[in-house]
Amino acid sequence: MRLVALGFLGIVLLACSSSGGANASPGSGESSATNVAGTPAADLRTQLDILLGEQVMIVAKESAAAVNHSDEYASYTALLTTNLTDLTNHMRRAFGNTAATQLADAWRMQNNYLVDYAIGVVTHNDSKSNGAMSGLTTGFVPQFAQAVSEASQLPLDPVTQLTKQQVAEDKAFIDDVFAQRFPAFYKNLHAAYAQTSRLGDAIATQIALKYPDRFPGDPSAQPVDARVTLNLSLQEHSYLATMATDAVVADRAAEKTAATAALATNADSLRAAFPAAGTGFDKVWAARDAALLAYASGDAASKSALTDTFVRDFGALGHVGHAAVTAQTGATIKVIDDQRAKSSKTLADDDRAAATAMQPIADSIR
Repeated sequence: MRLVALGFLGIVLLACSSSGGANASPGSGESSATNVAGTPAADLRTQLDILLGEQVMIVAKESAAAVNHSDEYASYTALLTTNLTDLTNHMRRAFGNTAATQLADAWRMQNNYLVDYAIGVVTHNDSKSNGAMSGLTTGFVPQFAQAVSEASQLPLDPVTQLTKQQVAEDKAFIDDVFAQRFPAFYKNLHAAYAQTSRLGDAIATQIALKYPDRFPGDPSAQPVDARVTLNLSLQEHSYLATMATDAVVADRAAEKTAATAALATNADSLRAAFPAAGTGFDKVWAARDAALLAYASGDAASKSALTDTFVRDFGALGHVGHAAVTAQTGATIKVIDDQRAKSSKTLADDDRAAATAMQPIADSIR
């Protein structure tokens, strides 16, 4: 998926490079995969894709909370602002204060309209939902695309098309969750999540070409592809897992079934990206998913299957330090505890903490 995305604007990006090899250096072919995947350009691409993908997951959770009339709604809506702040900081490093502010203003407009669209759909307020969708397509899309194009020098038309497609993908999963079409909801949520990296990859690649002194490295190198894929798949797993556990806690059986199927699809993606997939990944990961759902249902014994068995087995499988796996597992358990205790004020931040704790795991798997 990411190779296709990077090729989307490849000819233009090469044309924008003044030297044709600004990121190359003598002996760069001898660099280890770890070094290639850890350059500032690689970090930028990884973080942009993570944040853009996270925004979709937050919108999905906020929309689902609106549909379920859940107290979780306010905390996930507030989390959109946190995500925007982090995204703006990355844009500021690349483009400066003025351009970052323009991008943030457009992104905030998108967040507000997506929230309004969900509210309009849930309350059967056609005027509100139609107005929000009009605002997205005629306000956010051109304003954001123009700001991206001016800041990055990417061509306006392809950026506009990518942004339009993202709006359409987001609308699809919001409509699905309202209609309780849960299999379609999770399928379209994955499509929207995957769509975000097309824009993130294009922006990150252009930034690296435009500012090689600030962001040295090749963001399109294969080791970077592998790093980004693992980060996005593990972040997706984290948010899907807590959607599944929320369905278990709230006894939404139909959604639990669809969420469990989505976790299985995500596991397939992880298996394909996992370096040691042939040495027991399926068994270890399936045990994690099963234990999370069991813990959400009130099975206290399943906690040790996560904190002891999974930490040990996955650490050995991925050559990951136990501290990172323990931290992420504990953070996920805390989210489930929040769900069971109806601690809505802390839930969204804890959910994000669990997803963020996947990053050191993804970056250390080998």
